[in-house]
Order: sequence, then structure tokens, then C-alpha cells
Amino acid sequence: MARFYPIAILIISCSVICSSLSFGTNNFQDKAILSPQVTTFRKNTYDAENQNWDIGVAESGAIYFANSLGLLKYDGEDWNLYKTKNILRSVYCQGDTIYVGGNGLIGYFLENDLKSGFHSLSEIDNDIWKIFPLGDRLIFQSFNRLYHLDNYGRIGVERIQEGNITYAYQIDDYIFCQVSYGKLKAFKPNSTELVLRQPDELSNYQIKFISKLDEYRFLLGTLENGLFILEENRLTPIDNELNTLLKKYQLNKAIELDNNTFAFATMNGGVVIGSIDGKINFLFNTSDGLSNNRIHALKKQGESNLWIGTDNGIALVDLNSSLLYLRNSFDKLGSVYDLVQQNGNYYIATNQGLFTATRSETQDIIFGLKIIEGSEGQVWNVSIIDHQLFVGHNKGTFLLENNRLIKLSDVAGGYSIVQSKLHPDLIYQTSYYGVAIYRKVNMRWKFSHLIEGLNDVTRDLVELNDGSLIVGGTGKNVYQIKLNAGNSEEPKIENLGLREPFNISMWTRVFRLNQQTLLVANDTTLAFNKGRLEPVDMALNKKTFIYDTSTNDYVFLRSEKGLEIYNSKTKTNVLLPAEIQNIGLDLIYKYEHISDLGSNIYACSLSENLVFLNLNRLKSINKTPVEPTITNVVFSNNRTGEISDLSAVKQIPYQFNTVKITYTSFRYNTSSVYEYYLKGYNDEWLINNKNNQTVFQNLREGRYTFRVKELGSDLQSEFSFVIAPPFYRSKVAVMIYLLFFIILFFVVQRISVVRSRQRQLYRLKKERQRINELRIRHAKQVLDLEVVQLQNEVESKTDKLTNLLLQNNKKKEVIDTIKEELKNLKESNKFVSSRHIEKLNRIIKSNFDEKKDWLVFESAFSETHVNFFKQLKAKHPILTDEDLRLCAYLKVNLSSKELAPIFQITTRSVDLKKYRLKKKLQLDKEQSLSEYIKNFNY
Repeated sequence: MARFYPIAILIISCSVICSSLSFGTNNFQDKAILSPQVTTFRKNTYDAENQNWDIGVAESGAIYFANSLGLLKYDGEDWNLYKTKNILRSVYCQGDTIYVGGNGLIGYFLENDLKSGFHSLSEIDNDIWKIFPLGDRLIFQSFNRLYHLDNYGRIGVERIQEGNITYAYQIDDYIFCQVSYGKLKAFKPNSTELVLRQPDELSNYQIKFISKLDEYRFLLGTLENGLFILEENRLTPIDNELNTLLKKYQLNKAIELDNNTFAFATMNGGVVIGSIDGKINFLFNTSDGLSNNRIHALKKQGESNLWIGTDNGIALVDLNSSLLYLRNSFDKLGSVYDLVQQNGNYYIATNQGLFTATRSETQDIIFGLKIIEGSEGQVWNVSIIDHQLFVGHNKGTFLLENNRLIKLSDVAGGYSIVQSKLHPDLIYQTSYYGVAIYRKVNMRWKFSHLIEGLNDVTRDLVELNDGSLIVGGTGKNVYQIKLNAGNSEEPKIENLGLREPFNISMWTRVFRLNQQTLLVANDTTLAFNKGRLEPVDMALNKKTFIYDTSTNDYVFLRSEKGLEIYNSKTKTNVLLPAEIQNIGLDLIYKYEHISDLGSNIYACSLSENLVFLNLNRLKSINKTPVEPTITNVVFSNNRTGEISDLSAVKQIPYQFNTVKITYTSFRYNTSSVYEYYLKGYNDEWLINNKNNQTVFQNLREGRYTFRVKELGSDLQSEFSFVIAPPFYRSKVAVMIYLLFFIILFFVVQRISVVRSRQRQLYRLKKERQRINELRIRHAKQVLDLEVVQLQNEVESKTDKLTNLLLQNNKKKEVIDTIKEELKNLKESNKFVSSRHIEKLNRIIKSNFDEKKDWLVFESAFSETHVNFFKQLKAKHPILTDEDLRLCAYLKVNLSSKELAPIFQITTRSVDLKKYRLKKKLQLDKEQSLSEYIKNFNY
């Protein structure tokens, strides 16, 4: 051992694990801890599992959590989960690489390409519970093996031969660990180990934390037995209040914060912040806002942020917060209405009564918090006048002497108690019954009277320089009360709320600011100056509460957004963290109260608590300007919703011309307000006070540069990209258009030539058509003449045929007559012999042949009416030769009378013959046979 300590001088230096603790022993029954606000994140916020086993802080400023579902990232604005196949137990950030280990997992993520997922370094079959650097190696620790990763990416394995270990700790160039309730040793991978302590005294202790205090002293933290100092081979337990807590709630992990101050994580009590000399700075458990008292991980970020990983969510505490809340789970204060400090004691007016307490000078702890006997009920006001404490209570007005209430009057509901500056022997008090006046008689304060003529419930009160009072009543009533010097005459009272500026106001309050009296209404704020109502700075308009700190240029304001701090000298609002703005929302509406405790520390009375605001600390942690980081760029199709992973591509296809850009300043205790502009789209900075992302929809093609910065800062980040034109406006399209227009030009030219030729052809065609028409007309005229001639010839021939028939008929009649006469001669035997008559008959018969006559007629008819018989026979095949003969006679327009001699029948028989022909031709009853034959087309 003697040989080891010189080496140990070079070995031990830091503590590397995240943990947390809580409070709750009997020694603290009369104490209330002042602690910062705990910000809690549950699984429904970060969208992963409850358990977070380890925490890492990247150089970028992002926070990484080893979650049961995978790697969880938070950048102060957005949460993102990158899943792994098994539970992650450990995380360590080095450069832009996020090393992780877990159930069968050992590998890493790349911070600049987290979407690529987990990259495995080796296949293992156990859990990695811790990752830490050692020289040029990175150690991945399980409970029975150490894996070490060198600069070349090679993994080495070292098995713990003696048994399992809990956690290993890197101190200088050595690894410290305890082996299964046994020896405490220090070693280097693959080298000889050094034993710090044999198991004789350690056999009952499970070491959960090791830290080097100085050259020869080590701090050991055990699971159930608290803290020990190891020095010169001696193990000495620490005996103080801090260690009592750690024994009860079982230490799990711890990290060193600074100056021997540690954050201790417990198995079932939350987190305790303190030093080994026993000083307890802060306690955090479920009553303070933690979601669970079992703490798995602790990590300090920067100067003051403490991240806590619990069995049910994540918590963040600003250890250097300008706000400290009264944490007390034993005495319920209820709603706080006022607080004063006198002789080192606090007196707190609440709706449960009047409490007293003493604040520690060295710790943020209030001792002896208890209610003053007899004060139970509503206490509206506590004021110190002439070193005496006045108490405005629902039961009356009291003086507090030696922690006993002495009734001064039955005036109840005293909200404001003000000593007159012009008449120091007078005190004015608002109440349920108007305004009460107290007078100092023989060095004792006594109730004098109520101001006559004022029967309203009053609350706010301000004394003007002329001695008159401005008093706030119910609704919009606000009174100016002018008292006479001897208080013997009835005062003059004017209700200022009836003046025109307050015609539509719903309520009015009265405040004092920079020697001005302000009348604050729900719709306006005016200064009352020598009887006139005058406008004020717009920053003071529409506030429900105004409080002048009187020791500096700051003014507290309450608006619908919360608490504001106004610099009356520069006439600007101070940019506040969100946690300070939010306490304004917890001030009791219309009964807001802030107490000046001196040294720029103010107590704010809340509806369920009491918070102390340190303006000095607020100034010291004033936001340092930082350059925002652009965390994500997404291009999408606004019409289809399709998202393109093209953020690394400098030219974006036109269909993905909607861009969403996300950015952060990695601020965790305050919200950032950003300014941005997109060069190529707009020319001025725009304020984004809603979130940390900006969306531009349907951008035209072109080159764009997005710039973002925090409001009021000159540090900015930028991202440039090019939206490609749509294909129809691209260079290729322009060339196609040019080629198209060239082709179109030649096509148009060609079409023009073709159309010119077509027009010429058309004109020639029209001319030819005109000539043809002239020819046709001429030919038609010729044909018409020929037709006329033919018709005339037909008619002539028809007439000839008719005449021929008539001549034949006539001839036949003559011959028949001769034959008849010859017959008669023969019969009479008068002058002619029968031989001569027969001879004559033979001569007549030989010269007159009816059949021969028909053939002559038919030949002449066919010459005149070509194909008549053929076409008629084709259309009416049932016609006989006799029928065709009748048709020929009808064609030449012979009447029945004229046809009778031809057929040698009577006229009636001719008509009968014509009737039969009509039936054969299947003519309608109304249709004329003669007209049909006459007009028959052939």
C-alpha cells in the first residue's frame, strides 16, 4: 500500500456517473428547503419509455439519454428517439460520435447522421452499464467484463476473474472498482492490479461511488451505509445530516459538481445536493416535482444544469436558478398573500394564518416554520411600521408582539396599511368597511375612526404629496379623498372611476411608480397628476399589477403572459426565462404581492407557494448570445405530402419545393425567440415567437439562403439551397423549346408553302370547276337541245306511228267494207261471179296482213322507244306478247276507241283488256294505266 499512494497522487481526479437523492428524516420536520424549480419530462412528452439509464452531453450542446427503447435526443426544442433492438444502459459523447451500450449492445451513433441508426462494434451477450475514457481508450463496462476500444476501432476484452463488480471509475490512468463486496482495487487494462483496501472492512459494504478528494484521501459511497473517507489505509464513516439521509434512502450513483459539492442519487429518495461537511444545498423528490424517487442517472451540463434520469421520466434542475421555491411537505401554507422580514425572521400571511420562520445564513433552508397561535384564518397583510408588525386579518387588525397577536381594532379585511408621510402619527388602512385611520397616542397606536362618506370595500391605497388619498374600491370605483387638517370636517370624496376614460372599464386598481400615481384599468392605464388623468408609457398599459422595486430601475408587471420586468430607465422589457414569466401566472389575481427583502431579493406570494427571486443571479446568468444550430431540413411535396430526403443535395427537384427548417439554441432553462429571413424570398428579418421551425411553401425555382438568429443577437446560422426549375422551365426544356420552335418555324414555313400551293391548286381547281361547269352547262344546253330534238323526233315518230296505225285501221276498215260488199254481191249473185269475188278476196288478203302490219309497227316503235319492251318485261315478267302490244299502243297514246279496230274488238272489250293489264302490272286502284305506261322509265 505504501508503494501505491505515490502512484495514486497521479491517479484519482474525477467522478463520472449520473445519480440523484431526496429528503425526509425526522431531523427535517421543522425545516423547509428552498430549492430551484424542477422541470419534469414524462414519456408522453418525449415519446419513449419511462426508464432512462444514463445521460450524455454532446459537444454540440444536445443531451442524449440511454432509454429502454433506444437513444433519446433533446436539443432544448425537440425530442427524437432512435430505436435499438434492445435496452440501452449507457451513453458517452465524444466529438460527433455517440457511443452506447446496453443489453447485448456495444456500438455508436453518428451525431451528424443519426438517421443511419445504430452501428455495432461487437457482438456480446451481456449488459454494458457504463462507458468512460481511459487514456487513448474507451472503456465499456459490464458487471464481469471490460471492453476497451482503441483509436483503430479494435475491441479488446478483459474478464474480471474474482467475480462481479458494480461500477468502475476512471481516476487518472487507473480503473477503480470493488469486486463483489470484496477488495477495492485499481488497475490498468491487461496490467498488474493494485489493491487499495482488503475485504475485511469492506465485506459488508457495496461501493457505489468513488471520488478523489485530495492527494491521499478518497470518498467512498456505499449502497446502504452512506459515505466513508479512505485515508492512509483507514476507512472512516462520515457522521452528519447528509450521510443520515444517504443511509436511509440508499445511494445509487453520485457525481461531483464543484468544490467538494456532490449530487447524490438514491434508490428510493430522489436527489440530494450537498458537501461532505454535511451542508445540504438542495433536496429533490416527488414532492418537489420529480416523477419518481428512484434515480438511475445524473449529468451536469455547463455551470448549472443538472439532468436527472429516473425510473419514470427525466428531470432538469438549474442549480444556479434565480428562483428558489419554499419546499415544505409538513405545514401547508396554502395561498400566500404577504411576507415581511424582521430581525432575521420571516412573517408569512396566508389564507391558513400567519406563519413565522427563520432562514439559515449559510444554507437555503428555512427553520422553525410554524403558525402563530390564534392567527388561524385569512391574513391579508403584514406591515412593519415603527418597528411594530401590523396584521390585517379577517377577524380584525392586530399587532404582533413576542409572537402573540394583540387586537388593535375590529376593522377586518385590512389589505393595505400605510403610514402617512405628511403626518407620521397617522396610519391609513383599507378594509371591508372603507378606510380606517389609526393615530399614535402616547407612543401607542390606537384606532381613531373610519372615514365618513365611504362605505365601499377598499383595497389599494396611495398617499399623494398634498396629503390626499387615492383608494381603490370594488369594480371600477377609485376614490380621491381630501382630508381636512384637523380631521373634524367631513372629507371631500370624488369617484375617479366615473370619469370619461373609465366609461367602459370593468375594474380599476391603484399603484405608485416613480413618484407617479397610476390608475390601472382592464382597458387602459393613466397617471393621476394634480387632478388630471394623463397617458403613460404603453408598456404599462393593460396590466393587472405594478410593483416598483424602489432600489433600482426595475418594475415588476403582471400581464396575461405572466410576470414581466420593466426597466423604467431604458423603457424596455427585460428578456426573462420562461420559469420567471410563469410565476406571474401563479400570483393571486387582483391580490398580487411582491416583497422586497433587500439585496435585490424579492419574495413573490403565490396561490400555493412562496418563491424567492434573486435579481443579482438573474443578471449574472443573463443570456449569452449563441449561434443557433439548424438541426433538420425537410423538403416535401405540398400537393401529395411526399417527403424527400434531399437535405444534403444542393439542388432540390421542383416538386419538393416546400421546405421546413428546424433550429435550436440548445437552451434548456429558458425559451428562445428567433428571427429569420430567407434570402431570395423576403428582404427583412421576421420574428418567430411561437416555435423553432419555419415552413416555406411552394417556392419558385432559384437560389435561397436561410438565416436564423436569436432575437437581438448578431450571431446567425445559414443554410443555402437551390430549387431546380420545373422541367418545363429547365435548361433542357429551353433547348427542347428552342429546337421545337426551330422545327415549328420550318414546319410553319413548309405549311405556308404547302398552303400557298394548295391555294393555287384550289384556285386552279375552282377555275377548272368553273370551266367544267361552263362546259357542263354548255353540254347540258346541247343535250337539252338534243333532248328537245329527240323528243320532237319521238313525238314525230309517235305521230307517224299513230298515223300509220290509223291509216292501217282506215285501210282495214275500207277493206272490211269492200269485203262486206263483195260478200253481199256474192250472196245476191247479181253481177259478179263468186270466182271473181274469191279472187278479189285473195288479192285483199294478200295485200292486207295484220301480223305483218304489227311487225312493221313494232320495228318503228322499237326504233323510237328503245328497250321499252325489254325493260317492261324485266319488271313485269308475267306480261304476254298481247299485253306488250297493248302497252305499245298505250305508249303512243291510243284511246280505247282507236284500239278497238286494231284488236277487232269492241271498245268495252278494250277497256276490259286494259283492266286486266292493270292488274298484271299491280297498279293501285287510283293509279292510271295510261299514265304509268306513258311515264315508264326504261
